[in-house]
Amino acid sequence: MSERNIVAALDIGTNTVICLVGKESNDSKIQILGHSIVTSAGVRRGVVLNIEETVEAIKNAIEKATYNLDVKIKKLYVNVAGQQIRTVERELSKTIAEGKIISKLDIKTLFEEARAIHLEEGEKVYHVINQSYMVDGEAGIHNPIGIAGEELKAEYRLIIGPVNYEEKLWASLKKAGYEMVKCVVNSVAASEAVLTEDEKEAGVVVVDMGGGTTSISIFHDSVMRHLGMIPFGGNVVTNDIKEGYSLLLRQAESLKVQYGQAMGEHAPENKVVTIPGINGWEPKEISFKSLAYIIQARMEEIVESIFFQIEKSGFADKLGAGIVITGGGAKLEGLRQLVLFKTGFDVRVGKAINGIPSKEEKAIDNPQFACAFGLLKMALRNSDAQNDESIVKKRKKKVRSGKNYGESLVQKLTLFFNEEQDAEF
Repeated sequence: MSERNIVAALDIGTNTVICLVGKESNDSKIQILGHSIVTSAGVRRGVVLNIEETVEAIKNAIEKATYNLDVKIKKLYVNVAGQQIRTVERELSKTIAEGKIISKLDIKTLFEEARAIHLEEGEKVYHVINQSYMVDGEAGIHNPIGIAGEELKAEYRLIIGPVNYEEKLWASLKKAGYEMVKCVVNSVAASEAVLTEDEKEAGVVVVDMGGGTTSISIFHDSVMRHLGMIPFGGNVVTNDIKEGYSLLLRQAESLKVQYGQAMGEHAPENKVVTIPGINGWEPKEISFKSLAYIIQARMEEIVESIFFQIEKSGFADKLGAGIVITGGGAKLEGLRQLVLFKTGFDVRVGKAINGIPSKEEKAIDNPQFACAFGLLKMALRNSDAQNDESIVKKRKKKVRSGKNYGESLVQKLTLFFNEEQDAEF
């Protein structure tokens, strides 16, 4: 294989670390070469807390994703999350010489000026997103290059957050032996993976539900118009189950992932699950219905927070494509119906399968891969993210007796996902 355009993405979450390795195929689709999902450590509410623990999780994820590859990944695109991510609006103008046509340089000048905003100490600009342009009073222009005018105005939305979010990621990657090419805010990456251009134009909400945080991004007229962060996610559901049934945290997580539902009235009346007792204590029987009602109570609070963000954005009446839920939380049975019932919007589950060869869709046919896949798509557009031949090291291919190479890979991934299924949301 050609190593020059191989890129890698790392989604470092509160509960899991996901790694994707890929390249662009000859038909301009994204070929997934390797993927992994491992239990996270050292991360709290999307932010690195313990660098040593995070380093081990990073190494584990990358080693598993590249186990059957002949390349050694060094460069990565990484996500950044956290409850202190916020947005700021800026409006700037530039005088154009009379009769002069607006050029790329004019656009770049305004863009750089927008980025040079005075921030509070310890903050940085992670993304600058253009909202629209105005030329000589004519509004709603998306691309003013080539237009003749005297005054150019531009509106921007800046995504801002603590600089130590990025610094901790950089330190973790460096200590693990890797280079962070760029860090991208979670909701920006997830939207890149799960949305179509038609949805962005019609108006759509992307809800990325993780273990520690839930992020909301709203698009209209093909532009991101709003970004919001909710400082809790699936872990609060797990804690409710733990407290409600006096269980260990790992038991509560496993119970939620394997048997949980988001709507109590849809849960079966006559099904129970037995939780083994600890150190001689009697086992516990938990009904599917009572479990579902505990989950529903907390999920309704999260959905209400999502709806508040939608109303706050001012775009609640401009969402023709409804809501797309993604991330580990989107796998919860009945969640789509609950969001539909509570908000009134059409809802679908967003999976990272856009632009992937059909034979490879099954490998990451899971909303939990959305952020990592979005990062991978963005990395493919950046030549600095490519792991070129100067840093690629060939590995000796191991002799596999009795089984086809492809069959062996599928079996290992299947076993791996089964081992990690309790650390998803």
